[in-house]
Amino acid sequence: MRRGESVLAWLFVGALIAFLFLPVAVVVLFSLNSEASTSLPLTGFSLRWYHAAFADERFTSSLVNSVKVAAATAVLVALVGANASFAISRRKSRLLNTFSSFVTAPLILPGLFLGVALLSFFTEIGMQTSLTTVIIGHALVTLPFVVLIVNARLMNLDQSIAEAARDLGATPFQAYRKIIFPLVRPAIFGAILLAVAWSFDEFIITFFTIGGQSTLPILIWGLLRQGIDPSVNAIATIILGTTIVATLLAGWLISGRELAR
Repeated sequence: MRRGESVLAWLFVGALIAFLFLPVAVVVLFSLNSEASTSLPLTGFSLRWYHAAFADERFTSSLVNSVKVAAATAVLVALVGANASFAISRRKSRLLNTFSSFVTAPLILPGLFLGVALLSFFTEIGMQTSLTTVIIGHALVTLPFVVLIVNARLMNLDQSIAEAARDLGATPFQAYRKIIFPLVRPAIFGAILLAVAWSFDEFIITFFTIGGQSTLPILIWGLLRQGIDPSVNAIATIILGTTIVATLLAGWLISGRELAR
């Protein structure tokens, strides 16, 4: 009975995984179809739709915008999130606890609510929606990734290491630069990559805050409104590949390197 139950459990898990990832596999498969068809059987394999995407000026400009937003978001959350994590981990106070709750709140708030709230805020202060407002919105939502991951790493550090460095004559900055930061650096870079992966394919907040410009998710949404364009599969596959690579690297930095230390 136990063996039978185990087999049934694995079959259920396999069926669930197939149900979740089969649509993704279909998109990747049809991005390689040589004909403008979205039905089986495939007539052949080709990179035709990838060439068509890169030949489209709308795609290249949207790709550049997505890279700009993701890079700026990464820099912003790295600077703010790392410093916030150090402050939260070193001292305990009601003010810092309130700040921590405020920073992590976007993780539990619906994206639609955040998008509408950001649009209302920018309109109220007279700020035109643009890539800058998109970066602010993305930083707001991805900041918890950096704060929580880096703070968890700092909480697991042996504080006596920094104290020993101070006893040996190191200044607080030297102890941070030569001792603390190298130990926390993989977690910071891993959290940044997660923020980049999230920012690169974010749609809802981008939709409310981008104005007249476009990123790759906004471009896909616009193309689908006009009908089924086979190049959309290629663009979606590029976004998927970028997200997977960034997420795997983040997991390696956060888990693999820390376990090796």
